Amino acid sequence: MPSDSLIDRGFSRFTTAYNASGFEFNANAARLIVCAFFIWKLLSRDYGFFGTLPEEVFYFYPYQIYSIKAGPILTGLPIIQELLTFHWVHWFLPHPGLMLMRVVQGLAIVSLICLAVFGCGPRKSILVVTYALLIYLWGYLFLLGQEIDAVDLYFGMLLALGISSYDDVPIWKLSELYHHRPSRDGGRSMSNLVLVFVFYYFASGIKKLTDIYPSEWFKYDLVGEIEQHTIRAAHSTLDTIYLFQYMHGLGFLSYIGPPLVYISHLLVPMVFFRRTLILKFFLFYCAFHLMTFGVGISFTGYIFVWAVLFPWRQIIARLAGSKDDNDLIGETP
Repeated sequence: MPSDSLIDRGFSRFTTAYNASGFEFNANAARLIVCAFFIWKLLSRDYGFFGTLPEEVFYFYPYQIYSIKAGPILTGLPIIQELLTFHWVHWFLPHPGLMLMRVVQGLAIVSLICLAVFGCGPRKSILVVTYALLIYLWGYLFLLGQEIDAVDLYFGMLLALGISSYDDVPIWKLSELYHHRPSRDGGRSMSNLVLVFVFYYFASGIKKLTDIYPSEWFKYDLVGEIEQHTIRAAHSTLDTIYLFQYMHGLGFLSYIGPPLVYISHLLVPMVFFRRTLILKFFLFYCAFHLMTFGVGISFTGYIFVWAVLFPWRQIIARLAGSKDDNDLIGETP
């Protein structure tokens, strides 16, 4: 049947892209970037604050926030959320106080440093401990009804590294790994990371289709919101970027920008099959996230996080003027 052949061709293209050879050096570079980002996030906040709050405030579940229109939020149900965030320990133990919370935060930072320097460890033990500490800390935010999807990408990348079987090496052996030829494990590990991005942005695109009629894609007054934010910033402590003043009055951009973003979410699976598109999507999302600064929304992390997908082995070789044929191996057709 034609539908069967279409499914077969799609599956064949997927497996070809997924199994394409790649440099294991790039997966190790991704590990370093993810660790650096999480350390930056942890150093920018004091989790000791949560140790000063009454326990009753930590049980505000996602299913209580979102309407049924968004569909079942299985991970946001009682018991399941405690299990996934390791907050099940508080079925038996009280929540830690201010100092103990800061100790847990410090342990998470130390664990991230160990993960960056030494790698995932025997049987991924360092990565497992790191993930458990991080998801426990962010669990406090989730149970306050905050940051429900703001860190999905980062935790997804940790999970992708956890299920990948690339040659994970300590930081002082990266120079040796640089000279290794591409391998299937290296390619699959990067494919896992790309899929995290694809699932995240494509899911966002599907939500745009289910929650917003296509005709409404053109009704968001982006320029008007930027103008209002500029006015509010001038009369308050809000920050804004001076360059956004040049967008005032350019109402036609409201009919171009938002629809392009929604469409890009639906087209993002293309980067899995054609990895050369990663740079193009990165530049587009840079422009998109920088634009959101104009309405007071900061997505700085979602700009830098695309660096996880960069072909660092090839970039370094190109900058060094290498003529090694290996630099071109592993490109997905």
